[in-house]
Amino acid sequence: MNRLLFKIIIYAAILTGVYFIAVRAQWIPSIKELFRPSPIVIDESPLLLKEIKQINELVSITAFDEVVISSVKPAPLGSLRQLIRISSPLGALSMQRIVLIVKGKIIAGTDLSKLTDGKVFIQEDSVSITLPGSVYLDIIVNPSTTETFLEEGVWTQAEVNALKQKAIDKLRDRADQQELLKKADAQSLRVMHDFLWALGYRRIRVVTE
Repeated sequence: MNRLLFKIIIYAAILTGVYFIAVRAQWIPSIKELFRPSPIVIDESPLLLKEIKQINELVSITAFDEVVISSVKPAPLGSLRQLIRISSPLGALSMQRIVLIVKGKIIAGTDLSKLTDGKVFIQEDSVSITLPGSVYLDIIVNPSTTETFLEEGVWTQAEVNALKQKAIDKLRDRADQQELLKKADAQSLRVMHDFLWALGYRRIRVVTE
């Protein structure tokens, strides 16, 4: 019995020694590490997404342009112009005309409120963001920057407003021809890269849809 107990003690001592050697060599985890709670991993993507969306709109480019808009309409029935149009071979000269020179401001950039969870990925100091494509955030036409070059006849405010809307459409078309949204995309990428760098991220990938 004493011999059996002696053997058990020897085997236990050997196993204990082997265990401590294995733990020191980091071949197996220690008992303390086995029961240590796992660290809580916090996904920072929603936090960054919220911070970016608070910016709401990223204005990348502000451009100024000028367009000329005109319109022609018949003179009202019974008016002197209408009588001239009927009786004169130069009837076209009796038409009512208006010509506006409209100066507008085109604001292009990124609507950050459309950024979704699936477009933001974070791991330690690395971040990847896919931004929505640039859009025209606003095209502003003010009465103070609109010049009436020619006005013949009577034009209502509603008709003038319709001409200004045509001017806005023309300003948008001219901005498209100059690839303003493409330039705004490039600027948004640079601004967002610098913003993320300032937040402490060092491996940054920013693209647009």
